[in-house]
Amino acid sequence: MLVFKTSVQKRIDLISVKPVLNLLFGKKNWLFTFEDKLLKVASTVPCADIVEFILAENGVECVELT
Repeated sequence: MLVFKTSVQKRIDLISVKPVLNLLFGKKNWLFTFEDKLLKVASTVPCADIVEFILAENGVECVELT
């Protein structure tokens, strides 16, 4: 499980990344919590770089928490 702190403020910020995350990881393999602005991704392969790239391309800053 990878956890990312993000700059997401509103649900609209996720509209463009939602289809990509669904395609790459599946609808049930990622979760965003608005209370703490965390994106959690379940993956069996290293994917931190691609998640950070997808979010950055859509104007969302993120940092992987370790």
